[in-house]
Amino acid sequence: MTLSGRNRLIILGIVWSSLTVVFLGYFSIKTFSIYPQIEMQAINRTFGFAHTFFAPFFAPYPFAPLLSIWLSILYSLAGIITVYVLFEKTQAPEILFFANFVLSLSLEISRMANPLINYYGTSLTYSVFAGKLLLFSRLFGLFSLFLASVYAAGMEMQRYGLLLLFNGAVCFALASGVPIDSMSWDTAMTPQFGFSDMFFLIEATIVIITILSFFIAIKNKSSKDYMYVSIGIVLVLLGRDLLLHADTILEIALAVPMLALGTWMYCSNLHQYYLWL
Repeated sequence: MTLSGRNRLIILGIVWSSLTVVFLGYFSIKTFSIYPQIEMQAINRTFGFAHTFFAPFFAPYPFAPLLSIWLSILYSLAGIITVYVLFEKTQAPEILFFANFVLSLSLEISRMANPLINYYGTSLTYSVFAGKLLLFSRLFGLFSLFLASVYAAGMEMQRYGLLLLFNGAVCFALASGVPIDSMSWDTAMTPQFGFSDMFFLIEATIVIITILSFFIAIKNKSSKDYMYVSIGIVLVLLGRDLLLHADTILEIALAVPMLALGTWMYCSNLHQYYLWL
């Protein structure tokens, strides 16, 4: 993929993220008053790697899911703009996959399905579709980071478009085959997925392999910049986990600086590395 072709895709991502901010603003105004009621109907606490340590000590906050969705989408917009500004004239094979990870968080807007269904009294079928879209976006984001880590570790395949299509097809197939309980959600406003234990294992495996691949890249690249790139990815993954599964204010307060610092460390040091190649 040429530099100009990649930049056009990133610009489309900026436009898409901007539109999700507008839509979310409208949806939030409509559904703001019913969040406490929806939170009371949640069947269980949300589950995430880091959330396990917070759940026993902090009660859910009714508006934490709305804050989580807002910050996910604002992060997506700020992150994709950062990628464009730093890499507009710099070729880096990993950055396209990282950009896809950043954009995947814009689809957290699909968690607004249940509040909107409650507000408008529409069919629960929309909740099933939104749940599959949410699962697709989370898988796509993680697999995109995994592909970025593989390139960092030394893979030299140049057919980025083919890899993106393959990644999307695999994630679509996985999400399409998963049953969604349209009448059940947790305290993060995430619908209940079938085979949740299996997906937790997949997510854990991908996260571990991704982190290891980036740290392997430190040795392969023989660069101090890549040490900071790898630390940045760890912060991004921790921040993502906290933000997507947050049902307390403390989790959100920790997630935002982790995501911001991790993204800046990753992008700025990756840019520095490729700038001098």
